Amino acid sequence: MNIKIGSRKSALAIKQTEAVIEKLKEHFPDDTFEIVGISTKGDRRLDKDLQSFGGKGVFIKELETALLCGEIDMAVHSAKDMPTEISGGLEIGAALLREDRDDVLVYFADTELSDIKIIGTGSARREAQAKRLFPNADFKPIRGNIHTRLEKVKNGEYDAVIMAKAALRRLEITDIRTADLGESFICAAGQGILAVETAAGKMKKYTDAINDKKTMAELDAERAFLKHVGGGCHAPCGASAVSDGDNITMRTFFGDTKNEIYLKMTGGDPKLLGKKMAEITLGKMKGTE
Repeated sequence: MNIKIGSRKSALAIKQTEAVIEKLKEHFPDDTFEIVGISTKGDRRLDKDLQSFGGKGVFIKELETALLCGEIDMAVHSAKDMPTEISGGLEIGAALLREDRDDVLVYFADTELSDIKIIGTGSARREAQAKRLFPNADFKPIRGNIHTRLEKVKNGEYDAVIMAKAALRRLEITDIRTADLGESFICAAGQGILAVETAAGKMKKYTDAINDKKTMAELDAERAFLKHVGGGCHAPCGASAVSDGDNITMRTFFGDTKNEIYLKMTGGDPKLLGKKMAEITLGKMKGTE
């Protein structure tokens, strides 16, 4: 059987889809798997801030349309790019074992950490948390794929950029310097996770074979927090859950212009934990907790 797998066309997206295919081949060596590259609105509109034309969903809309039309059998996403509500008739069938979830500050050998004054990021979450670590730095928006952003740092438009460590590892980028941002720097919900999306109830044999249950529990908790706290509201927001197979411990971050709320809780049901932490967070923001 030939399985068509949709992917964005960037080098990172293709690498990620190839990683999913390698997992599938381990279980289904007699099937063939074909990558179908699809251009998304988020990849084409590099001249504008994401929130100005749709937010996270702009990286998956065309892939979801292809799934619903039957043009592809699966779609591979960076889970952090997925909005809390996905299109009707679709589901996240599998979450692959999580890569490193951390963010790092990326710069080059001719720059000293103490000299970094202009930091690039398009993420309100990263900017809000990094301002605590680099209070004297200016933060400027930056768009484009990994290599484009690194080139802008090389050209002197920025002194550094904040990136996901998982992306750097998957692309095997090594000619850089990185600085860890610390355990208290909360990642985006789903960061480091590859999510496989399918039509609801379809391709179960394949997605069940590659799904990592602990990772899926972490993703469910993080997405539940994002959904119930109002993840589409553009406020700085992060969630990082760790499952031991029985319980989940999650740390969250949510902020606005007045407050920043950090929480840490443990629970057994991922979606209920995410919802409860969202409710407590919103209560604290309103001054009722």
